[in-house]
Formats: sequence, structure tokens, C-alpha cells
Amino acid sequence: MPELHSEADNIENLTQCIIAAFKAMQVPEGGTLSYQQLYPYLQEHYPKYKDVQKEAEHHLTKEGFVNPAPDGLMLTQVGYDFMYGKND
Repeated sequence: MPELHSEADNIENLTQCIIAAFKAMQVPEGGTLSYQQLYPYLQEHYPKYKDVQKEAEHHLTKEGFVNPAPDGLMLTQVGYDFMYGKND
């Protein structure tokens, strides 16, 4: 039976996957994860990413975890701290 997810669930799952990509690729605070690196990771770990990519990126930006960069997403201090559990 195929899994059914709401759009909100898909956005949340993709945001978690994007954060996992930053961590897997060891992007430092202030570093940029290029779309050229990100897309293959998403294709492998969350193939339906294209359905909600813009919404997930907007959510991460609104939360202060990333900032848009010309060629990808830049990890903020807030995002870095969240990624490594320093969000006390």
C-alpha cells in the first residue's frame, strides 16, 4: 500500500532532508550547499522533492536556518546550531 502524505508532511519531511544534506556534506556555518550538490542528495533520499521544494526552502528561510544564495542555500548560525543540537 503506498504511503499517503499531506503537503504539509511532505514539506516537513523535505526540510528535514535538506538539513540532513547540510550535515552529511559537513557544510560549515555560513557555508553554501550548492544546488548541484543538493539535488542528487534529494533525488536519492526524497525523490518527490520537486513537489514541495520551494515551500520547504521558504520554511527553512522563515525559521532562519538558511538564506538563499545565488547557487544554493547558505547555512545560518541558527541552522548550524539546530543541526548540532545547540539550540538551547
